[in-house]
Amino acid sequence: MPFNSLEFIAFLMVVVSGYHLCPLRWRLWYLFASSYLFYCSWSVTFAGLLLALSGFAFVVASKIAAEPVERRRLRWLAGGVIVLLLPLVMLKYASIPGAALARAIPGIWSAWLTAPNAIAAVGISYYTFKLVSYVVDIYWQRLEPARRFLSVATYAAFFPQILSGPIQRAGSFGAEIAAFTSVSPELMSSGLRLMLFGFFKKLVVADRLGVVVDQIFTHPRAYSGVVLAVGSYLFAIQLYADFSGITDIAIGTGRLFGISSPRNFDCPFYAENIQEFWRRWHMTLTSWLSEYLFTPLRVASRAWGQAGLVASIVINMVAIGMWHGAAWTFAVFGLIHATYMVASSLTMRQRKRWLLRWRAWQCVHAVLGPLITFNMVVASMVFFRATTVTDAWHVVHGAVAGLVGAVVSHGLHSGGTAGWHHLKWSAGDVVVVAVALVIMESVHVLQRRRLLSPVVREIPGWIRWAGYFALGFAIVIWGESGSQQFIYVRF
Repeated sequence: MPFNSLEFIAFLMVVVSGYHLCPLRWRLWYLFASSYLFYCSWSVTFAGLLLALSGFAFVVASKIAAEPVERRRLRWLAGGVIVLLLPLVMLKYASIPGAALARAIPGIWSAWLTAPNAIAAVGISYYTFKLVSYVVDIYWQRLEPARRFLSVATYAAFFPQILSGPIQRAGSFGAEIAAFTSVSPELMSSGLRLMLFGFFKKLVVADRLGVVVDQIFTHPRAYSGVVLAVGSYLFAIQLYADFSGITDIAIGTGRLFGISSPRNFDCPFYAENIQEFWRRWHMTLTSWLSEYLFTPLRVASRAWGQAGLVASIVINMVAIGMWHGAAWTFAVFGLIHATYMVASSLTMRQRKRWLLRWRAWQCVHAVLGPLITFNMVVASMVFFRATTVTDAWHVVHGAVAGLVGAVVSHGLHSGGTAGWHHLKWSAGDVVVVAVALVIMESVHVLQRRRLLSPVVREIPGWIRWAGYFALGFAIVIWGESGSQQFIYVRF
């Protein structure tokens, strides 16, 4: 039941209506049942796996909290984390050890270790990280263990977040469900607005861009250098619109139940350096890995000085890349960002001193910083999108050569056998996407500056509703027919 389907809209209308008719004392049970009903629409078998892992995390957390001996607490933690991560590793990385392992294991386990079933275990990356953070936070004594298994199970399975996050922490979610109250009309209306905006970004921006991006990256060697460059930039924008779109739908859906989810994006393409980019892109994953992987690694490697810092950064960034799947392209994506992060971290002090010494360059840096960072990110995302590392290198090389050739010779063709006229993308598509991008980024800037809600409140009601209908009309008329699944659902 994808978010961008009529089935999901119908499901949500029924579930939200029932939720607000449900007595407060039964609402946690209601959320639990609704979330598992949603997950069963993807896979009944893997709903059982989700329930089993939630029960295991609940038991391990209780054992850790009750154990007075530190050595035993650490054993429970280590064993618990390994068991929680094992299904993720075996399913998501089935193409590496799983395929061989599946041949050696008979029965249902062999079936579970195949790639198609890894896809059926939708959301496993997200709920596994949720449960691991819950167990670790109990060990660190940041949280008290949940008294009821129902709380942990609902936290892991909460259906708005299970497809693509955000990765909410147990303490935050627990505070949301601790005392259910009636949901304010303001919160519900803000949720509906955010959902509408998310569908707009997905259907009008991301999917329309995806038409041309898919053509270029499916046959990258057939296109000219400048076309490859344009395809690279368009994919970065497509990925942003697609992923932030599903995040908006998830956060907006949560608000219909009175649950506030953490932000996942904060205008990342305006970041002045690569560290700031990762603080603004996929924020819940970045903060999760920073807290539970990078920080412990950095503390353990302090005695190594800068070598320890470099090692911690590389491991963390490669983990971010490989989190997306078992492919060399993702590994290279992580290594590229590790290189960016290491270079930026080791030169940060010198660059700050230089900017303080030459204050005139601060204004220049405010423009050049985001521009350089954006281009660095676009180059890395070619590896994220390409089928193979060889194709990715071809796209990067061709794009750079094409842009240089276009500047030097004032032409738009450099290498390849196909050009603009081979792309099935009309001038009308370009206009629609351009206008949609202006609308999308205007809203993003207002959100970042916390001006969107005040602006919306000050607009007369009839104008607001006219805008909502116009946005809905744009989705129906200009949204790409045959919309594809959200990109990050497969991760």
